[in-house]
Amino acid sequence: MELDSNITSLDVSSLQCILTGKSRSAWESADFWRKVCPDLRISSDEDSSRPQSQKKRAAYQSTQEAQTQKRRERLVEDGYVLVDDAIEDQELVTMLAAAITTLHEKNFPATFILLYDEAWRMAQAASDILAASTHRANEFNFDMLAWYIDPAEDMAGFSPHRDRQPDESKSSFHDNGMAKYVTMWVALTDATPENSCLYVIPKQFDPGYTEGDGDGDDKASDPLSRALPEKQAYQNIRALPRSAGQSLLFTHRILHWGSRGNPNSHIMRPRIAISFVSSDPSFEKSYLASLTVGNGLPPFKLRLLLVCSQLLIYYQRFDLPKECIKACHDYVKDHEDLLEETYRKKVYVEFIKAMKEENPLSKRKAGANSDEEDDDAVLEAMLDAEAEGYGEFKDDYDEIVGGHDNAQGKPEEDDLEDNDEPCILFGKRASNESSKEGLAKKSKKH
Repeated sequence: MELDSNITSLDVSSLQCILTGKSRSAWESADFWRKVCPDLRISSDEDSSRPQSQKKRAAYQSTQEAQTQKRRERLVEDGYVLVDDAIEDQELVTMLAAAITTLHEKNFPATFILLYDEAWRMAQAASDILAASTHRANEFNFDMLAWYIDPAEDMAGFSPHRDRQPDESKSSFHDNGMAKYVTMWVALTDATPENSCLYVIPKQFDPGYTEGDGDGDDKASDPLSRALPEKQAYQNIRALPRSAGQSLLFTHRILHWGSRGNPNSHIMRPRIAISFVSSDPSFEKSYLASLTVGNGLPPFKLRLLLVCSQLLIYYQRFDLPKECIKACHDYVKDHEDLLEETYRKKVYVEFIKAMKEENPLSKRKAGANSDEEDDDAVLEAMLDAEAEGYGEFKDDYDEIVGGHDNAQGKPEEDDLEDNDEPCILFGKRASNESSKEGLAKKSKKH
């Protein structure tokens, strides 16, 4: 399929044409993505398998021990810590920011940057810093995302959330107080209150950080209401601006969010960032079971598999047309044996939820035929999920089919119960409009 002419002039409609099952022969090719971001590299699988140099890692570990010890202490005491020294050379930071801008201009989510070698070079650097700054049992787990937040386009980061909401919060920490899940968030452009930066409520001002959050819908159970019970408590909120190349580490329990920037600011550059995670496998296993950072760059197939999976996990954030969602699911399905089992199941559950939702980007002139194709895909996914014992969707199929008769085209009510997918509902994919009062219901969260 010849799509090269579309590369320099993509819009939403052409995105729907490209990221579909019919166009898969084009977008599953590394050559396609090389043309999207020609300044970046996608190594051949032979080059990717070659071990990377360990000289930088050894030098980092030998010269930074005192600094990393302080980081570990701050993570335990505050739930977050700033990393002021640049993660990598500034040229790499600039290249990634420019490429994510290119992806945005062509209407591809920023997370497609994970297809390129340069993102994995940064992943290796992040892995080294995470290994030195967190518990020795934590491992790089490939929970990777990228963001492009432009206040001029009325964009904002994730609303207030915790990254993980385990049933027993205390069990998600090691005996020495170090978290079993830590994120490293790297600014690729300057992140300020004017163009959007991260905000946190430190551990010591958050009653639910260690003890856990309540299950009720009242203010006594709401995480933000508990952390901000009076106006003076708002003074505990900390803005964390970062210069390009700087980063911060934070645990899965820290309440944090990305602000909405000022569209009238003289700072017109968007906030671009990328994140990486280290976790204890007893808490959350590596998403790519057969891959270890440092043993060479992953082959292109694995990179694309991770991107498609993350797009499904965070579908509400990316707001992709259903044609794209289904194409991502089909690609994941064909390579599902390469994903860790728990993560794979979560991907499929999120696919079903995504297909249940009405999305204006998905309305096509094809009408009934496209609806029938969507119904078939969701029914198959539901049956597979129930067969493997990780879903109860008996009533959902009727709701989806019935939803096609909604003449007004209005979204259906969210029918998720408070105890559905506790590790999903309260976290990174929460909508920007989530209110403080709504956090209690969403606190069953990643």
